[in-house]
Amino acid sequence: MQTPGRKGLAVTDRGSHLRLWLTVGLGVGLDLASKYAAWGLLGGPPDEGGHVVTVLPGWLQFVASRNPGIVFGLSLTGSLGPMAGRVVTILLTLVTSALIFYVFASSLAKQRWVHFWCGLILAGALGNLFDRLVFGCVRDLIQITAAFHVGGLTVDWPYIFNLADVYLVIGVIAVAAVFLFSHRPEQAKGAPKQAGEES
Repeated sequence: MQTPGRKGLAVTDRGSHLRLWLTVGLGVGLDLASKYAAWGLLGGPPDEGGHVVTVLPGWLQFVASRNPGIVFGLSLTGSLGPMAGRVVTILLTLVTSALIFYVFASSLAKQRWVHFWCGLILAGALGNLFDRLVFGCVRDLIQITAAFHVGGLTVDWPYIFNLADVYLVIGVIAVAAVFLFSHRPEQAKGAPKQAGEES
């Protein structure tokens, strides 16, 4: 039975959970399948005998790379050492996942897109967490090779990444935008009043 304080929240709504966990499952599955297929096709990193596949000349290519860090080549191993850096990275992933589940649980059942974005973030975190636990690093495969010249500066993207990284970036930006720019009109219409509010 739902308690009055949780009525109308996503945590007690089956449809909300379905949206969240379906997004997580499909996202993780697609991420791991793409890593498996790409690394099989590429034969590993170039310095280990692998090769590079050009998708869009001058713009995009597939290249296998091992990332011991967080996302987009960001690493903690340099300052903490390989083992400590790996442990801290895994702990940060678990804390982030718990925080995102809290965001989902405290959202309204009507906020369907929030559930999708939270699922996307969890899929990215869990996809890369699987790699860290099984392989000791994250398997990256996508490299943007395009560079733009602005004035006297050359702007490029130096990192190799994977689908899980894309999930994380899109999901975090979307959830932040929701909480920064949404006035949550649903709360005024249908959400239960908090203790101390007048009826």
